[in-house]
Amino acid sequence: MIKYLVQRPIAVIMTFIILIITGFLMIKQVPVSLLPNVDVPQIIIRINYPNNSSAVIEQNIIQPIRESLINLDNLKNIECISTNHIGKLTLTFEFGAKMNLAYIEVNEKLDQLINSLPRDMQRPEVIRVNTSDIPILRIQVTSNSGVDQIVVSTLVEKVLKKRLEQISGVSMVDINGIQNSIITVTPNKNILYSLKLNENHVLQTIKDANNELGALSIKQGQYSYFVKVKNELDNVETIKNLPIRLDDGTVIPLYKVANVQTEQEKQTGYHFYNGKEGLVITVQKQPESRMNDLMPQILNLVENFKIDYPTIDFHITQNQSFLLDAGINNLVQDLFCGGILTILILFLFLGNWAIPSLMSISIPLSLIITFIFFYLFNISFNIISLSGLTLGIGMLIDNSIVVIDNITRKRRSGLNSLDSSIKGVNEMIAPVISQVLTTVAVYAPLILLSGLSGTLVYDQAIGLTISLGVSLLVAFILVPLLYKLFITESSKNIKEDTIFYKWIEKCYHKMIIHILKFKKKYFILTLIFMPIGICLATKVPISALPNIEKKETLISVNWNASIDAQENLRRIHDLYKSIENNCLVVEADIGIQQFLFQQEDNSIEQSEIYYACKNEKNKNQTDEFLIKWLKVNYPKATWKITDAPNAFTQLFNSTKPYFEARFKPLNKNEIQNEKFKIQNIINNLMVNNYSLGAGLIFEPSISILLDYEKMSVYGINKSSIEEALKKQFGTYIVSEINRFGEIKKIKLKTDLNTIDIKLENTINSINGSSYPLKYFITYSYDEQYKFITSDKTGQFKSIKIDNKLLNFPKLMENISAIAIKNGFIVNYDGQYFENNNQIKELSYIFLIVLILLYFILTIQYEDLIQPLIVMLTIPIGISGGMILLWFTGGTLDVMAAIGFVVILGLIVDDPILKVETLIKLEKKHIAQGKKFDNELLEYMIHEAGSICLKPLLMVSLTTSIALLPVLFLDGIGNDLQKPLSIVIIGGLTIGTFFTTWFIPLAYWYVAKWKNKLR
Repeated sequence: MIKYLVQRPIAVIMTFIILIITGFLMIKQVPVSLLPNVDVPQIIIRINYPNNSSAVIEQNIIQPIRESLINLDNLKNIECISTNHIGKLTLTFEFGAKMNLAYIEVNEKLDQLINSLPRDMQRPEVIRVNTSDIPILRIQVTSNSGVDQIVVSTLVEKVLKKRLEQISGVSMVDINGIQNSIITVTPNKNILYSLKLNENHVLQTIKDANNELGALSIKQGQYSYFVKVKNELDNVETIKNLPIRLDDGTVIPLYKVANVQTEQEKQTGYHFYNGKEGLVITVQKQPESRMNDLMPQILNLVENFKIDYPTIDFHITQNQSFLLDAGINNLVQDLFCGGILTILILFLFLGNWAIPSLMSISIPLSLIITFIFFYLFNISFNIISLSGLTLGIGMLIDNSIVVIDNITRKRRSGLNSLDSSIKGVNEMIAPVISQVLTTVAVYAPLILLSGLSGTLVYDQAIGLTISLGVSLLVAFILVPLLYKLFITESSKNIKEDTIFYKWIEKCYHKMIIHILKFKKKYFILTLIFMPIGICLATKVPISALPNIEKKETLISVNWNASIDAQENLRRIHDLYKSIENNCLVVEADIGIQQFLFQQEDNSIEQSEIYYACKNEKNKNQTDEFLIKWLKVNYPKATWKITDAPNAFTQLFNSTKPYFEARFKPLNKNEIQNEKFKIQNIINNLMVNNYSLGAGLIFEPSISILLDYEKMSVYGINKSSIEEALKKQFGTYIVSEINRFGEIKKIKLKTDLNTIDIKLENTINSINGSSYPLKYFITYSYDEQYKFITSDKTGQFKSIKIDNKLLNFPKLMENISAIAIKNGFIVNYDGQYFENNNQIKELSYIFLIVLILLYFILTIQYEDLIQPLIVMLTIPIGISGGMILLWFTGGTLDVMAAIGFVVILGLIVDDPILKVETLIKLEKKHIAQGKKFDNELLEYMIHEAGSICLKPLLMVSLTTSIALLPVLFLDGIGNDLQKPLSIVIIGGLTIGTFFTTWFIPLAYWYVAKWKNKLR
């Protein structure tokens, strides 16, 4: 096959030219995204029911929905939380479930249930969770010349949102901070009393005028006509002029007895930007759209907004495209700088220009052709797949190095260019494919990781595997052909080795002579070195993500006080004034957020504040100052301060506590003093650093007790009391105006008086008599649960523990025993269990990797013992990587873990080639009738060293040096890649140094042992 292709240079070269042109064309077709399009197996149902307590939302809405969804296919769990005004259900499905069908099924269940839910509540929002849901930017909208906020809200919602949605590639435009207007009706009680009317006359007049008759039809002859009575209520003026008839027959307009006006609806949340109240627009992209094409269109449209609406300010914040730009820039930087360094290394070892040039073309050709497969496999350019390509840059040249070195060796032995190309490639097919397979064999099982980790590794594994596969194609087909064309018979005297390499080779043979004299000592020294990596692993700090420069902070504040959104806004204003001089940007989402994709729990007394500073030092100073400010001014407030998440870190963030114990009563009807008994459980556990779960947090409340005996005597029913309370406390909706799809509420407005004064208002009995409300109501100040938490099996109260050093199996035994004594059963949840499951999975995967490596090497060598020699180099490579990671002060994080995975596949490349060479030399010398003794074995080791040393050094150094730019060039992309690069460089340099003598020593002992068995 190789001979056939080498003899047809025009066909092969034209084929590669077509592939290169296709690759360049495919670059424009491959989607560009921040992250892979991962279908996260979660669906969120959000309930918005203003002016209702957590207990009402749990009992009337959350519980019925939960019970109707509990039998969904592949449903893993339901997590529910209710608080005042809002509720949320998080449905988690088994990974791999068909989320399109699950989404449809959830909506169907809700539609069936909708008639049993409160009629005055809007339909619950059903949200699918996807990595593409992360906003790519936020557009801040504020007024700069006193334009009314309602006007700005209307413009954003009706005009700007639609213009953004028209951009091809935008999937969702979300808004927070919208302010709406309502029509308020405030009866004048004195005038009503003088006219012998009450507020019910006013309310009924509005309701009657706004009632639409049902479907009427009139038949005239053979025709039938539908009749519709037009709605008279159209605006404030029509309401003001509604007629009210007095007892004496006089008709007066409504405005004579009530004040009717348009007002701003009382807000339950605000958005705040750099000292101004405003709105924020977030933009999500479609998974298949190209982000580098989409972002300029959005930015250009925002510039047009500035021209079209000069009285409004527009600012872009939290632009996530910098991550993708960093990934692409890093790939270009690493390709350029790493490529140059790689070529310099080749010239350092090879004494001519032709052979290094042939080797170097593997990098750009392999990358360009790889883009074709990205398109065919529907893989996007994202920070995960780009990291796979960055990682593979140094490896792309390895196959060509080994192949060309062997071709050169054949040509040096006297063969012509054609025969040396054919034989040189044929001899290297098995070991080179084995090298690639060992790398792929390490990555392939990682796809078996459950959850998001396995899905994300898929893109990186596929990117690396495709690029390595293409490099094989280049090394086996194009490289020998070009070698034949450029290294002709006239090039016989071409200089192949530099003085530098000859010096290294001489030193290498001296080292081997010395090591063979002290075989046992060096063998034992290497065995001692192997477990160093495991020992150092306990000394290296563990982190979720690499340490990157952080200039932004996100702080979530809970004031732990029964405040309204207006007071929350005032406090944020004060907070802003205290830090504005240190920050470039400050924005806050205050109270209940209106985002459709808002997934976090929020309430009126909570706020999320984001600020960006000039540098990390300035950010840290601001963080410290802000914490002190909160402690001094609002000691009851609690807060969580973190580095502001970006699209990458947000993907790995988890809201789960490390360990959570969930308490549920054994008998719901008999349990009493729940709060006291759970506190008793906590006290008996003697655990420090615990926190209460949301279900155990209390807030002040007012309890109302109805006197049913009095109500019965005076002819007052419960529904009349409830309606009267709604009227007095400002939640009574009189009617609605629906015009062009826009609904405007008409609300009864009451005086802002104390509770006692409001209860002085009267209520009518069934016989028409009026009595003060306070006759039938007593109230007291109390406290109630702020949140109600529940899961598949019902409501629970929980405690959370973040101390990772505890003996959790023993702790669970103690908690369960104490809980049963107090009338509770306990379920457990948290990252502790997920981490344990992941460790088990990784252990199984590591075992699968070792088995795959062993099978591949056994097939190659047709021997059961020799593969073990190669595999013993794995702990050497891991120790080398861990030593450099510890020495440089790195952390064990996601990227470092990927680096160790890569080392598993790379460190065995040289041993594969060297053992293969030793086996061939052994067979060759025995076939020649030579006696297998110590002298022959030493000669074989030196001979194999001469054959393998140059490709070994070039492969190891080119892979390591290609990653050096990551360590010395700035940028968030390089910061993310640094731990991975450190591990690979350490594993390949330190590990390769040890393997240069360990493989000969191991082969010596194995060969001697096998020779005795013969």
